[in-house]
Amino acid sequence: MAHAVLLLALLAAAGVVCAETIGFGVNSRGNSTDSQQVNALWRINLLDGEVDYVGWTGYLDLEAIALDPEGTLYGADDESKTLVRVSQVTGLAIPVGGVANRSNMGQSLLQGMDFGMDFDCHGTAWVVSDVQQSLFQADMETGRLTRIGERGSLGAPITDIAIRGRHVYGIGVGLSGSGAVAAPNLYRVDLENASAELIGPLGPEVSPYNNAGLAFDAAGTLWAITDRRATPAGDFPSQILRIDRDTGIAEKVAETIVGVESLAITTPAACDADDERGMPMVPASVPVLTPPWLGLLILLMLGLGLVQAGLRRS
Repeated sequence: MAHAVLLLALLAAAGVVCAETIGFGVNSRGNSTDSQQVNALWRINLLDGEVDYVGWTGYLDLEAIALDPEGTLYGADDESKTLVRVSQVTGLAIPVGGVANRSNMGQSLLQGMDFGMDFDCHGTAWVVSDVQQSLFQADMETGRLTRIGERGSLGAPITDIAIRGRHVYGIGVGLSGSGAVAAPNLYRVDLENASAELIGPLGPEVSPYNNAGLAFDAAGTLWAITDRRATPAGDFPSQILRIDRDTGIAEKVAETIVGVESLAITTPAACDADDERGMPMVPASVPVLTPPWLGLLILLMLGLGLVQAGLRRS
């Protein structure tokens, strides 16, 4: 009986470790004095805001990141208008289409666009620009963007999108360039018509922010990270939010490093329930020897050893 209780306790500990929700983010508006730690890729624990530094991306305004169905991480750099592939080991970003294919989006370098992006179950990359209030498809061979519909068809400054099966959501810009309240809301996005429908405001737990990253986890929970650098009241840590996708109301979960406006958690999910874009979900690449997983492995080995020793004595 004691051995069974011990084993149950170990399994409970395993559940605690597995319950961690880890995402990737880039602090494209970070305020560190170390330039290698701004526009860098970070691994972020969404439950407590703790971060692990992965590495500098090599770009100056990498605003959007997303995982494709194979678990490859991509990003969109606004300064150079480049679609990039981002190493989850070093953080270094390389242009889609090759090292020489910088500024591959086919967009003017003279105006900022403020990108967000995500992949659907077919591996199609969808990119939004909150400045142009527009939706694009990205060619993953060349990096070139093709506008869907007319410029401004979204009708709202949507700064990032998150896709789960057929369901697509967008998060609006929090503050305008002048510091006025803009569109701190959750939206439902139609990819075919390049249109958006307001679901509702994010609510009172959300502090003033500029741009934000939006992503689903594997269980279907919708998360956001908001960039709160250079708000009218000053520089503040990024907020991590959990959002009710039916109402738009957000719950503040934690705070993390300054200047994060992008978020990627898992590969496209709920694909088997999507007749139009259905394809099997491919698990994201997750490093299994992080400290929590290593601790879990040691606990399980010790527990199994104790159980076996008890069986021998009996």
